[in-house]
Amino acid sequence: MDSARPRQSDNHIGLNVGGKIYLTTRDTLTRYPNSFFAIMLDSEIPSDRDTQGNYLIDRDGEIFRHVLNFMRCGKVVLPRGFSEFDLLEQEADFFSLEALEVVLKREAAGMSVTGMSVGIAVGTVGTRSTYMITREALMREKESFFTDMLDGGKPVPRDRQGNYVISRNNSLFHHVVDYLVRGGILNDITSSELQQLRKEADIRRLDKTP
Repeated sequence: MDSARPRQSDNHIGLNVGGKIYLTTRDTLTRYPNSFFAIMLDSEIPSDRDTQGNYLIDRDGEIFRHVLNFMRCGKVVLPRGFSEFDLLEQEADFFSLEALEVVLKREAAGMSVTGMSVGIAVGTVGTRSTYMITREALMREKESFFTDMLDGGKPVPRDRQGNYVISRNNSLFHHVVDYLVRGGILNDITSSELQQLRKEADIRRLDKTP
């Protein structure tokens, strides 16, 4: 056995991102079920590795630390003076981290990212997407489902990462996020989706959605 080869247990994964080495856990990399890493680790298709057995990923090695920290913490914590938001958003898109993209779009709109601390996992097992939304946005309407959820008036289960789990239509929830964060539906929506969204709004008691 090569003594230079890093130890990688079933739960510890080595990554070589643009020549920079990171060591993390399988739990961290699969925190977001539809992400690049969750698919990579669950796939039977062989992945390229370096001579030490680390997964080879041809992306920006320096910016990746912020991507990895987001997967570890569930929120964005950036150094003072950070300015590479476009690059970080590009990496979030590549790694299929929709929750990170939501945070960065808020920053692009001039909103602070420091309050992004509430995780919501939407969908069924195996198809869930996780969104990170501020308490302020979730409590946009004082008598909504989300206000009750955060105040403890509506018991909602959580996953092992502490995200609230909502077993509803994941394909529509990004419209709910748009409304909660920005006060309106900003993405294109079909008439059929609009009807379904109105049903979701009724269930969540979001009176002002279209």
